[in-house]
Amino acid sequence: MGISQLICLFFTFSELLAVNVLYHFENDTVILPCDQLSNEQIVWQGPDNYSTYGYGDIINPKLSKSNRLTIIHVNGSHQYDLQIRHFSSEDEGHYKCVKGSFGEEFFTLKIGTYPSNLTIVEEDAKHIVYGYLNRALKLSCTVNHGVPNGKLVWVVHNQTLEEKISASLIYSFVPKQKDHLQNYTCATKSDIAQYSMERTVQLFIYMPPIVSITLNKTLSIHEGENLKLYCNYSSNHEVKELKWEKRFQHESPLDGRSQYLNIKSINRLHAGKYRCTVTNMAGSASDVVTIVVYYPPTVLVKFEDRGSYRQLHCVACGVPDQYIYKQWEHRSDSYDLIRYLPDDGRGRLILPTTPGETDRHHDRGIYICHASNNVSLNGSKFFVRGDFFLKAQGKPYFVTSNYNTQYGFKGQVGNLTVDFVSFPEITNFTVFGEDKIHSNDNYTLETWRLMDKVYNKTVIVNGSRLVISMNIENEYDFRSYTIKLRNKFGSANFSISFRSASCPETPEIMKIMPKESKVIVEWRERFHGGFPQSIVIQYRRRDVQYWNTIPVSDPRTHTGSIDGLTPGTEYFIRMYSKNIKGASNMTDEKLIRTGATENNDNENLVFMVLVIPFLLANGVLYWQYKKGNVRVLDRISCFKRQQFIYEVGVGAVENNVYEMQNNVQQNAVVQNAVAQNLDVPVYSSIDRRANLTIGQTVSYSTTPKRKRNYLDKRHENRDSVGEASGTVNSATKKGPDRLSYIEVSFEPKPNEYKFHIHGIKNRTNYVDIDFSKTIYSYVDSHIESDDDSTPQACAMMKYEE
Repeated sequence: MGISQLICLFFTFSELLAVNVLYHFENDTVILPCDQLSNEQIVWQGPDNYSTYGYGDIINPKLSKSNRLTIIHVNGSHQYDLQIRHFSSEDEGHYKCVKGSFGEEFFTLKIGTYPSNLTIVEEDAKHIVYGYLNRALKLSCTVNHGVPNGKLVWVVHNQTLEEKISASLIYSFVPKQKDHLQNYTCATKSDIAQYSMERTVQLFIYMPPIVSITLNKTLSIHEGENLKLYCNYSSNHEVKELKWEKRFQHESPLDGRSQYLNIKSINRLHAGKYRCTVTNMAGSASDVVTIVVYYPPTVLVKFEDRGSYRQLHCVACGVPDQYIYKQWEHRSDSYDLIRYLPDDGRGRLILPTTPGETDRHHDRGIYICHASNNVSLNGSKFFVRGDFFLKAQGKPYFVTSNYNTQYGFKGQVGNLTVDFVSFPEITNFTVFGEDKIHSNDNYTLETWRLMDKVYNKTVIVNGSRLVISMNIENEYDFRSYTIKLRNKFGSANFSISFRSASCPETPEIMKIMPKESKVIVEWRERFHGGFPQSIVIQYRRRDVQYWNTIPVSDPRTHTGSIDGLTPGTEYFIRMYSKNIKGASNMTDEKLIRTGATENNDNENLVFMVLVIPFLLANGVLYWQYKKGNVRVLDRISCFKRQQFIYEVGVGAVENNVYEMQNNVQQNAVVQNAVAQNLDVPVYSSIDRRANLTIGQTVSYSTTPKRKRNYLDKRHENRDSVGEASGTVNSATKKGPDRLSYIEVSFEPKPNEYKFHIHGIKNRTNYVDIDFSKTIYSYVDSHIESDDDSTPQACAMMKYEE
């Protein structure tokens, strides 16, 4: 390659690097800028092959499109910009502004196209996208890009959330409360071509309701007054349910349909905790209020804590101020009785310290004293009760109703659940596996009513339920876990043995080896589901609907045999595994064929030697019959024709005779046909009566207009018809269309037979014949069904042995 060629390539490459590629749309006005850097005249060149478009501010008049070109120059300025009006495909190409010794500036113009079909997949007809609070949401935007390709951008509040040069852009996020009713915009734009398109949707976030009964969670009311509670809630969409509940099971249920709860003339039995729960599409929320009912005399209990010395004092305020006291009651915060404690006679109780109890739950609960001042109510003496809720604090503890063994399912989300009591609330928790510390990001912590054994009494206490969720990816996730809770007073541990409790996984058929009369199946077991599993093999012939079941006796084997099969036969084979929880899904059905034997070859030879010649002979005889050689078939008794007649009596024949008497013309062709008793339909007597006379032998034989069954047993029963001198073959049969068939024959009668014309009023309606029906053969009307009415196995049902 010469030096001149290298220089030429260098300048060409330099031009390509300096080219400004511009996209404009059809009918746009395009302006290409050019600065005059010296006194040398500006020259514009363009397609094709850099033709001269203009000198200075003058356009070359020889150009065919010169009327659309202008060089824009303002006196005193250095700008000589080329303007192209009504831009079209004719104007596409390379342009050059020659600046003399200061070089050249290159432009490439191309026609662009606008984008189309900008769509947000999730929006509805009102341009709204619906989501749920704290649940993952995807916003999908698609577009048909124009030329050049642009970017897709998700924008909210002029802030770009996601952008990509693609025809589809998905923005995934977890909506928060602040996202409710926010506008999200998907736009497409190009930095090269000056176009943009956008589409905006509004985000509607379904949020759980906010419920509040009262700011004070404990309400006091005097006996005899009316209680009115109002469940105040807010929800940004329709509420599905509102219900009131009382947290003491022995109380009667409440009306759960109204926001108001009214109790008239309240008494001491109405004391307790009331919960209002509101549910919408996004979740549920509730609020609890405690109702305390007071009645005279009033009894108060005071608590004195001096470390190792803790004392309860029952203070009764009434008139008179002389009281007798009963023993104290220790109850849970849900009011279940735990134990009785002796009073010192002055309404005082010193709490004992009990190892194994006090150090665990800190004797937390309600302590009740009973005092009476002999003031009667409704004419009777009674003790007035006073109570105190000992809100003892200490390190957290796990209630006795927790399960040390818990279960999950492989491939699903499993939960480790612990119930505990902690006052104050826990500050953190940790989950330990056998060999590592597990992440605890996915969990729920709720206030819960728990069962606990306190001083050998099973009671309900207020506590918390911690549910830790984890993905059970394989069987190694079934192991022992330790959950450690901590508050400001200390920590407590609880160990859980996490086990599987599911049906086994479907086994995998590895190999099927068909033999002459048996099949050997090899398989591979999958996960057992947490319990010992067994394998069951099922098989059936291809032409049989019922499955045969073979349980594998030794679960340790991975090979089974199906014996006693028919050689040369196709079978379906499948299998499944089961444990005490149930059965797995079936494997895919495998179609196999057992090996053939020599007997099958012999049977095929017999079939070809004996059966095929017999079928050929029948075909030849049928062909001879179709050619008119009826006598050949009449020699064989099993091939004699069967005549079908309709049992209508003599009257029907007589009416047809009267109709034929009106004919005075004779036709030799028809006479010969009648005399030879050929297959003439019964209704032909009407259509062709002009060709018949009474003085002839009239013979009609109705036969189906299709292939006859000559193998049917022929049955004839001839009866005399009296003066009509006809013979009726009364062998009656009915086809699938319920038509009847008749053969009628008449003896010759004198030509001087007197004609009788019957009027329409005097006619006798012996029979109505429908001539629109089609005649069918009985042989072909037989329908064979291969439906053996065997119920098919349903793949969705449980398998039965």
